[in-house]
Amino acid sequence: MRARVHAFTLVVLRGAAVFFAAFTVIGLAGEIRGRTLDVSLWWIDLRDLPTIPRLVLLGAFAGLVATWAIRLAPGRPRRWVTAALAWVVAGLAIRDVVRFASVVTAGEIRPFVAVPLSLVIAGVLGLLGLGIVRLRRDDSAGWKREAIGVAVAAGAWAAVFPLAQMLFFGTTDYRRPADLAVVFGARVYATGQPSALLADRIRTGVELYEGGLVPVLIMSGGDGSDGFNEARVMRDVAVTAGVQPAAVLVDPAGSSTEATVANVAALLATRSAGPPRVIAVSQAYHLPRVQLAFANAGIDVLTVPAGDPEPIGEMPILIARETLAFWAYYLRICLG
Repeated sequence: MRARVHAFTLVVLRGAAVFFAAFTVIGLAGEIRGRTLDVSLWWIDLRDLPTIPRLVLLGAFAGLVATWAIRLAPGRPRRWVTAALAWVVAGLAIRDVVRFASVVTAGEIRPFVAVPLSLVIAGVLGLLGLGIVRLRRDDSAGWKREAIGVAVAAGAWAAVFPLAQMLFFGTTDYRRPADLAVVFGARVYATGQPSALLADRIRTGVELYEGGLVPVLIMSGGDGSDGFNEARVMRDVAVTAGVQPAAVLVDPAGSSTEATVANVAALLATRSAGPPRVIAVSQAYHLPRVQLAFANAGIDVLTVPAGDPEPIGEMPILIARETLAFWAYYLRICLG
């Protein structure tokens, strides 16, 4: 039994090492190409480090843990160096936990989950460092079986990561005074009424306006299959709810997340001489991809999850689809 636990733990940690290494290398490629703002933001915040040291740190981490994961350098000195670097990155993640506590205490953000993703990352990296030092390869297992196990584990980490982003980042409310809020479209029924998803997004946007946090709402959506333009329906609902018509801008061509971000970026280029503060409103499952799309456009956005007072039946399907969409966006943005 102990041998099985040892083997399972080693496979899980090697899968984690492969995932973090691949994720980091792909992100660094995108960052070097100027396609993303800071890949480390998705798991730790290293924006205060100079660019070159930060890139070197992340690149060294990715290279060493990948080398350990595929067992090309099992020598004791290399293991200790790799473990030490994993612990350094874990320490930086702990620093994020402290920062998280301070901004929550100050009321700057409103998290749904009481702990940040950084704490989970720190725990995983701490265990990874221990595994690198203490766990040894089981030579009795065939290399094909071993490789399949590591690949499956890495795939599982890749599936869990977007879900963690939705749970920790997506559910956190970053609302504060801003220049405008962008409300993302969703289905409008054949009756002309917004779906539950869309109604919740509109309601949240109206709350931001009525609370004095934004003077302008941008309603963005495309033509639905039932004959209604989502953005125009959103505008009508917001005006009926009390928003001044002049405070609602309509983007009727926001047929996708990327289209909405591109249209908003073009609009901002004509309205603001400096970098504006933008709030994006959508459901928690959608907001990590929204953040990624705005980052690719060079816009630092604040995300606010739409409140869903009633359970939405199709949510599991939407979350599963969004998990795949997150990686499709990430790979396309970073690798072109």
